Amino acid sequence: MTLGDGIRRNIAHVEPTERAMLREAILQLHQRHYPGLPTETPPGGVSWWFKQDEIHQATHVHGGPEFVPWHREFTNRFEQLIRQINPQLSLHYWDFADDPTNIQNGNLGAGVVGPLSLFTPDFLGAARPAAGQFDDPDLLDGAGNPIRNIDGGNPWLTAHFYDPAAGTTGHPDFRGSYDGDPNGTNNPNDLPRHMARTLTAGALSTTAAQDAIVANNATFTSFRSALENLHNSAHGYIANVSPHIAFRDPLVFLLHSNVDRLYARWQTNPAFPARLTPSVYGSEFAALNAENVEPWSTGIGDFHPIRPWESTHENQGTPHTYTDVTVVAPPCYDTNLSVFRVDDAHNPFDASTNRYQLIFNDVPETETTWRAAVVRVFSCPDTTYRVKPGTEPPPGSPFGVEIGVATAAHGAHENAYQDVRLWFRYTAGAVGTAPVIDGPLNTTIVCDETGEEFKFELRANTIARPTVAVQMVLDQSGSMAWDAGTSHRSRLLVLKESATMFADLIQDGNGLGMVRFDDVAYPPNDPTYPGMPITRMTTPADRSTATTAIAAHGAHGNTSIGAGLIMGHAQLAALPAGAYANKAMLLLTDGVETAGLVSIADAIAAGATDDRVHVIGLGNEFGVNTDKLNTLSRNNLLLSGTLTPSTDDFFRVKKFFLQILAAVTNTSIVRDPTGFINVGTRIKIPFDLNETDISCRAIVLTDLPLVDVSIETPDGTVIDPARAAAAGLTFTQDADTRTASFVAPLTLLGQNDATGTWSVVLEVDERRYRRALDLLRDKDPQGAQRLAGNGVRYCVSAHSFSNLRMTASLAQSGYRPGDQLTCRAELTEYGVPVEGRATVVAQVQHPDGTPGTLSLTDQGSGRFEASMTAGTAGVYRFTVAGSGVTFRGAPFTREQLFTVAVVDPGVTPGDPADHAGAGNGDPGHQWCDLLDCLLSENVLTPRFEEQLKKLGVDLQQARTCIEKFCAR
Repeated sequence: MTLGDGIRRNIAHVEPTERAMLREAILQLHQRHYPGLPTETPPGGVSWWFKQDEIHQATHVHGGPEFVPWHREFTNRFEQLIRQINPQLSLHYWDFADDPTNIQNGNLGAGVVGPLSLFTPDFLGAARPAAGQFDDPDLLDGAGNPIRNIDGGNPWLTAHFYDPAAGTTGHPDFRGSYDGDPNGTNNPNDLPRHMARTLTAGALSTTAAQDAIVANNATFTSFRSALENLHNSAHGYIANVSPHIAFRDPLVFLLHSNVDRLYARWQTNPAFPARLTPSVYGSEFAALNAENVEPWSTGIGDFHPIRPWESTHENQGTPHTYTDVTVVAPPCYDTNLSVFRVDDAHNPFDASTNRYQLIFNDVPETETTWRAAVVRVFSCPDTTYRVKPGTEPPPGSPFGVEIGVATAAHGAHENAYQDVRLWFRYTAGAVGTAPVIDGPLNTTIVCDETGEEFKFELRANTIARPTVAVQMVLDQSGSMAWDAGTSHRSRLLVLKESATMFADLIQDGNGLGMVRFDDVAYPPNDPTYPGMPITRMTTPADRSTATTAIAAHGAHGNTSIGAGLIMGHAQLAALPAGAYANKAMLLLTDGVETAGLVSIADAIAAGATDDRVHVIGLGNEFGVNTDKLNTLSRNNLLLSGTLTPSTDDFFRVKKFFLQILAAVTNTSIVRDPTGFINVGTRIKIPFDLNETDISCRAIVLTDLPLVDVSIETPDGTVIDPARAAAAGLTFTQDADTRTASFVAPLTLLGQNDATGTWSVVLEVDERRYRRALDLLRDKDPQGAQRLAGNGVRYCVSAHSFSNLRMTASLAQSGYRPGDQLTCRAELTEYGVPVEGRATVVAQVQHPDGTPGTLSLTDQGSGRFEASMTAGTAGVYRFTVAGSGVTFRGAPFTREQLFTVAVVDPGVTPGDPADHAGAGNGDPGHQWCDLLDCLLSENVLTPRFEEQLKKLGVDLQQARTCIEKFCAR
């Protein structure tokens, strides 16, 4: 026997030193007090010891279904109290088959076994009185006769567990209605007169009689009734008084520990594993599920209220019912049986093969993933489980064993079961081999201690990693050289940064191409303005080719969006059949198509829009052809609006590119926040993953390459790039972008999947920060001031390749104030609608910057919808966020961005006829061309710029003003 192992044993069989430690802990309970004053109502300042008597008297849970579970809660909490004094202690039991004054096989210490009495001054005090002695006329039995009793004596008398003078002057007596005396104080701070005992000789019961109660009652109702009858006899054995005042005697806790031991043994019968779940209560489940466990939930008792508490504090009750796992789960007793079952939530049973299934579902080609065979164990001794020799997957199989041995170690059980996991792996085939179905492959897990076997079959299916060919169609008209709003960054720079990031991040195996357009569109091999033919990204050289082409992008000429669309479509159409699973076009433009050139309508007429088109408009509702581009992209137009120096605006276009990347690669955005981080600060950005997530990539964007990135797992382990390989993560870095990628679950986690809250951890590297600050002070004082004051801008985007997907859309009935904006979303898990366990909310930013919330109504079948009225003209930004729980109850989040444009009456969005620079020959157009030319970088010499400044001309304001004038 090991002191401190958490197992409750026969009190007579533990070492004398442990019995002494238990006695001292009980004595200490009377030296510690809860807060408050004795004069308060209900009384405060009660000792931890007398609080137990107060609880029992206030609640009186006997003669019904609550009797057994209520007393379990009581004894468990008493054990918690004594463990606060001495963590090594357990609440051992008095076996009713033993005469407590003469236990023949008692542990006398030093390995000696012999007769033992529990009633000595060094443990429980005095035993029984001589006949005819100690009659107390103030202590009456149920018939009104004086009770022959003996007080407990020491160690309890000198420790003031009772006061023989209670009721005399200066000695208030606790006695009240429960003692048959209505004149007592009923204040648990006042000592009772007696610790009454009327012990009779001999054992209360026999082992056989107790075992019969356990074995012969099939239902909870019959069992708890038989057990309560035995319990009532035991109380009479201690003292022939009301059980409601028996909790003044420490022996009563050993008595109730034995009652609970018999309940635990009945629960742990391997033939009835359901007894370790709330269904143990059978026909009385509904009543117990509706009843709070009092007074620990609210402080309300059946007879009078008491002050609720938790540990040493008051007013911290935790409402819970009798079906709570902490009440249902049996404590560890040395007579418990071991119970095993397979967790069928993870491992469904196949009746046709009589085996549990371990399913590797939808594993993408080339990827390896783990799954666990889960055995749920209730066992107080340690037990070991292993893959039975000879049943391992054979060499060459796509299946394998990763962790083939596991132990259920004994510990304090807050839950009925422990999950024991043995890990198997599955590796999907090479690219191009899917779909494949593997298995069933049989394997067996065995328990070393009992020989019990658990039979499993391994099954898997592979899917092709969806590949996509993305054709970027990029605007290089002259206005791309203008500033992007008030951000002091040109539109061309914003495009290059965002497109380069896209090229760096698109996953291997996908295709990427680029064409440009101004007055006309240019094929990838054009000698003057070359792009890049659609190329499968497989090597760093492929990405380098893409980023080089993007870096050469310029700004000149007019705008022929239609020509760009036709050229982009031609490149996609020329791909060999089946080269990619999907095709997509990414169009970025900053303006209105120039009249007389190939238009969007021409492209539509030419059939150049049958690919999935994603459009980014670098401007506001007047600066781009919002209605035409919105129709072209099926309401997927993303408008940047006027970009400002704010953090959200700084990353806005990059976030658009990231969302398109997620959309074309069938990836979900889990979270997407932005912010600042300064030196000396450590920020954690949490995001939830669950069993539906196959792989994850955390993408961190910054405006300066000064931030170190690591990943914190759900168990608190922090993985930095140095530990990444051993943990199964891959860190990459490109310019101001860092990524951390992994396939779930990580090898170092004791999980069946990725379920839990992960975090991206950000920290600024101080040495790089100091160097950057020094450089900025010389070259960009304003940037240095911003860095010193605010820190580094960041955007963290967590993406998941997942079986839980949100498909959202935003439609508008028109483009005028008063028209309806309708947001829709659909959530599916493994292709099945997510019903009754999710919500979808859209956070709305109105054109004037004010925030709003649009709660989508659950339409059933995983569909959500809500509408709002566009009140004013401008760009509305929506962040649609879905959240809920998976089939297994794990939380999830999904996000998606949308924009819509609303214009004033009389203006057609993006229509040249409604703008002051419409036709090539009209004066408005000519003035716009002249002003644009005068303020262009090619004409604006330093001397000319200096003269304009002397005249008080703010160049940025002038450009913005020209842009607005020419747009109208």
